[in-house]
Amino acid sequence: MKKNLKYKILEGISPIAAMFLAAALSSIIILAIKKNPVEVYFTMFTFSFRRMDSIAVILFNATPLIFSGLAVALSFRVGLFNIGVEGQYLIGAFMAALAGFAVKGLPWFIHFPMVVLAAACGGGLWALLPIVLKIKRGVHEVITTIMMNYISFSLIHFFIADIFMDKQQKMLMGLGSPIIRMPKIQPSALIPGMHSFLSIFGINLPKHVYLNWFFPLAILLAFGIFYLLWFTPFGYELRVVGHNRTAAKASGINPQKVYIKGFLLSGAIAGLIGLSDLLGYFGYMDLDFPKGYGFTGIAVALIGKNNPLGVIPAALLFGFLNRGAEGIQTFIGVPMDTVVILQGLMILSIVIISEVMVRYIRNLEKKEARLS
Repeated sequence: MKKNLKYKILEGISPIAAMFLAAALSSIIILAIKKNPVEVYFTMFTFSFRRMDSIAVILFNATPLIFSGLAVALSFRVGLFNIGVEGQYLIGAFMAALAGFAVKGLPWFIHFPMVVLAAACGGGLWALLPIVLKIKRGVHEVITTIMMNYISFSLIHFFIADIFMDKQQKMLMGLGSPIIRMPKIQPSALIPGMHSFLSIFGINLPKHVYLNWFFPLAILLAFGIFYLLWFTPFGYELRVVGHNRTAAKASGINPQKVYIKGFLLSGAIAGLIGLSDLLGYFGYMDLDFPKGYGFTGIAVALIGKNNPLGVIPAALLFGFLNRGAEGIQTFIGVPMDTVVILQGLMILSIVIISEVMVRYIRNLEKKEARLS
């Protein structure tokens, strides 16, 4: 028991050590652009945490990344690489937008769940072809999911611009052309902000902060996935297949069925990524709908060590980095690209330190086994 605790502590401190290493390496980059690293980090922290509305922005930024990290982490747990989270997310957002504006006259307690279900179904269906090709033909899921990402981009562009574009909107002042977007979603499908709830505790958020109830829903989903993986028979099968497919088959588990269920569940979660922005901020889907959440989710899952609960602080870290980037760009003039470099260094640091830590723990286990 004590040995397991020691190994858990060693595994737990590796992300912290990686962040310190990333900060040290980033300081070299910051010095190269003739800025003071201490001033940059101090500004990031003060700008991000000095006011409640800034913290709320961090939570809003982290919401889609929690969903994205969970989708990627779940696929990693079952031993699959779902690089197609980006495409599944866009298809899910499109299906939600379609159900949000096309269905009218329903009360919110029916319409809103319907829209969420449409998003999950869209993401799950987009994950179906890659996993079927892997099971039936042995096609590696990395190749197919990457290709499916490109197809989703073009398909969404075609549907928004040529099929479902809202032609009734007014021309933008001075621009001479309308926004290429779908019609606005019905109010019965939108999610309210957390302003009224937080005001009970004396926290008054301004209207331009769009923190909504998808943030606590994302937290609940993370706990739900954690329970699924560690306390249910299906979660046990997922982890066993992810560790060793041959051993799982020998113990009576059908790896192919587990692959299909796990991958479709990962796709369904990916379909929920865009709902915070879609239903809590924009209220419609257009050609400039946020992109990149799916790819960032890979980094979030890696930093969270593919643990559903670890995904939460990892997503908050990226939310903080994005918020802090606005501060150092505005007050110190540090380019936004510096933050992207910081994120890249952090991912590399995590991968390197995690591998070093795993080897160190294995050596410790071998040494203790010889002594016993």
